[in-house]
Amino acid sequence: MKKRIQTLISAISENMYEREHVIALSLLAAIAGSNTFLYGAPGTAKSLISRRIASAFEVRSYFEYLMNRFSTPEEIFGPVSIKALKQDQYLRKTEHYLPQADFAFLDEIWKASPAILNTLLTLLNEKIFKNGEAIEKVLLKVLMSASNEIPMENQGLDALYDRFILRLVVKPIVKLENFHALLQAKPNSAKVEIASDLVVKESELLLWREQIYDVQFPDDILKIIDAIKHKLDFIYDDHQIYVSDRRWQRIAYLLKTSAFLNDRNQVNLTDLFILQYCLWNQIDDIAYIEKTLQETIADYGLNSDLDYDALIQKKDLLENKILHTFYYMDDVYESYLIKDKEYLKAITNLDQHYKDKVLYLELNKMDTKKDFFAVDERGEEIRGIVCNFNGTRQCNLKGGYYGLEEVVTPYIKYEKGSKRNNVSAQEKYDLLHNVQELKEQFEQEKKIIQQRLNEQSEQFYSVFIVKDEVTQLLRQVQEKITRYDLQVSDMQRLEQLCKQ
Repeated sequence: MKKRIQTLISAISENMYEREHVIALSLLAAIAGSNTFLYGAPGTAKSLISRRIASAFEVRSYFEYLMNRFSTPEEIFGPVSIKALKQDQYLRKTEHYLPQADFAFLDEIWKASPAILNTLLTLLNEKIFKNGEAIEKVLLKVLMSASNEIPMENQGLDALYDRFILRLVVKPIVKLENFHALLQAKPNSAKVEIASDLVVKESELLLWREQIYDVQFPDDILKIIDAIKHKLDFIYDDHQIYVSDRRWQRIAYLLKTSAFLNDRNQVNLTDLFILQYCLWNQIDDIAYIEKTLQETIADYGLNSDLDYDALIQKKDLLENKILHTFYYMDDVYESYLIKDKEYLKAITNLDQHYKDKVLYLELNKMDTKKDFFAVDERGEEIRGIVCNFNGTRQCNLKGGYYGLEEVVTPYIKYEKGSKRNNVSAQEKYDLLHNVQELKEQFEQEKKIIQQRLNEQSEQFYSVFIVKDEVTQLLRQVQEKITRYDLQVSDMQRLEQLCKQ
């Protein structure tokens, strides 16, 4: 199937410079029965794309019309039958018009009158056309539309616009070599000769559309879609991107179709890139949608059921515990108990009278900004010197015979960063065991991602996805594996700390 679709896309894209991806996605939507909207300036081959897509199918009746504000319902749905009018019946002659077409292209669709657009909405909704008192079943299997404008919100067109699931921006040719080739080429034929074994037969299309329902959404893919939907539910820049439940359902079928045509029975990560062409409403939404999609796929990737951040948090807590067990994480001051109070020892040389004088500074005063008096070894206050830590670990002294000032530091018993010598063997064993257990968890999660990558990477390449997007996805997954490698190496560092 995949090879056939790939060959078919190549055939209908002949001489369509920089339109291959648009054609591939339009073909995908056509097979899925999803309506496609092509947005672009005049002269960007929108109508030609539609005719090329039609040539890929067994089409009995093709209808195309360029709409304008003067278009009448008769031009779209067929003229009123004069013969029927004479018999007091209001009927349209729908043969060769939209109600009896199985493939249709409506150009400049938003320029049509409300009467046409309202009838079109009913036709797309219910797949019926009310012709006088008769109800005609609409045979339409594929509908494509185009315009150089987007319907504005609150203009009464939201319901119809919502029926166009795939929304593609068709840009002018960018690459210089393609532009030069266009200048020298013959005008493109609207219809290309497609080998009969490539053309999608009506019976095939109906069968495929039934088989597509059997394609499954794995739990990890559903989690990513949930995350994307959750992000879109929030307003950004005073604007909310609304996607109806009906549209989500049709989008899901489109993703299943992508998987089916790539010979898969499950939707995978790369199919999700198609969402960027389905979720936007206004042109300003496109950049936000692309960014949201890329970030979400990058975050979840092949690890939606894993929790790397939880392991990192666990590691940080464990490392902190190890460091506090084996090292002094702050200066430990030598303290003395005098008259049931804890004091720190310091030596002052404020002046000759107090040279090498031992002071005891009350521990509770450290980190405060209160004045106090030091005491001697008997607990008697030394009132000739006013002390104040000023909210720090160093004490400012003022006074003496000459009113001098000095800064002293209390005696430090264990400096910050020095090793503890009283760690028990049991503590060491428990910490080492915890480290090795966490290291194994990092290794296990890395192994899971690597295994999934090995199993799925070949299936990432899709006929509907740009190769650069697949390359980027593979790079992101590899970066995650590298992150786990770095954490495993760092866990070895913690092992060595526990073994000291």
